[in-house]
Amino acid sequence: MTPHHSHLHAAPRLSVLAAGVLAVLLAVSGCSAPPSSREARSPQPSPTPTAPDVFAFDDGTTLTDRSDVSWGDGLVADPGWTSVPSDQPGRWAYVSASGACTASFRGGVLGDAAGMDDREATDALLEYQAGSDFLGAEWVEDGVFRRYGQDDAAVEHRQFSYTFNDLGYLMAARAFVQADYSVWVVVTCEGEPVGPVAQDILSKNFISIDE
Repeated sequence: MTPHHSHLHAAPRLSVLAAGVLAVLLAVSGCSAPPSSREARSPQPSPTPTAPDVFAFDDGTTLTDRSDVSWGDGLVADPGWTSVPSDQPGRWAYVSASGACTASFRGGVLGDAAGMDDREATDALLEYQAGSDFLGAEWVEDGVFRRYGQDDAAVEHRQFSYTFNDLGYLMAARAFVQADYSVWVVVTCEGEPVGPVAQDILSKNFISIDE
């Protein structure tokens, strides 16, 4: 597993996260519900450990600005995925061997969370980063990333997914307010169910938390 550390892949600081979220809210406020042509959301893709030691949203208060959070790149040597070059710091992506699916990752500075806790900041992050792909808070669910270095350990996150015609979309994210860090992944598939693909990706990519 190749780590993507906050010190090596720090993305530019979000100017004011709350302001960005407000802009998105204003942009979508005219739509009270997703279009009727959207199908039921995809099956829950998050791997759930059998006896999880979960780093919950409330546990984020134990971190500090000296805590180190990073992604572990579990697809770097996976023959089913090919790396896609990125010129954006803190971002990397893969395309599946079939060409039907992509997985885009980001790890970097969270920015101004405007007094939010980890859960609130995560929901704001999802909405801000998803932009026009965000369908509303009622689509957001709890899930988990896997945690590196501990058997059956997990890191609580928030996610949403949907399928529209042949296009499947999933986004999962976690904000760590005290550590001023955030991680997210977007999985898209065209002509292939996104749920099983997202589950496979989330089972191979770990979050490392050094408190």
